Amino acid sequence: MPSCLFTDPQVAHIGLSEREAAQQGMVVQTVRLPMKAVLRTRTLGETHGFMKALIDADDKIVGFTMVGPAAGEVMFAVQLAMQAQLPFTVFRDAIIAHPTMAEGLGTLFSSAKQSSKSNQQFAHT
Repeated sequence: MPSCLFTDPQVAHIGLSEREAAQQGMVVQTVRLPMKAVLRTRTLGETHGFMKALIDADDKIVGFTMVGPAAGEVMFAVQLAMQAQLPFTVFRDAIIAHPTMAEGLGTLFSSAKQSSKSNQQFAHT
């Protein structure tokens, strides 16, 4: 269930937290990005906050949190990818308009490591 607090900055979350993933016995990779690394935040002068995503062993996004401008709108893109069970690589490999807040998703997921299981799967297709 997605949630968004329309505070300043916005706080948006979907999926599992690190604690919930651990309680379920899931091994997840966590990737983080400070909002100041998202170029659009510099044009707005609103560089506070972060993006964080949890990725499971099958390279699926299982959790996402963002604190920053337009967090609800950015979260929606991640929500769609989660519902479609797409791998994080859809964001990593996408060409996203510049400068937008969503462009930060490419930067965030570029620091993730693709599982060897996924690498083998894609090598055979």
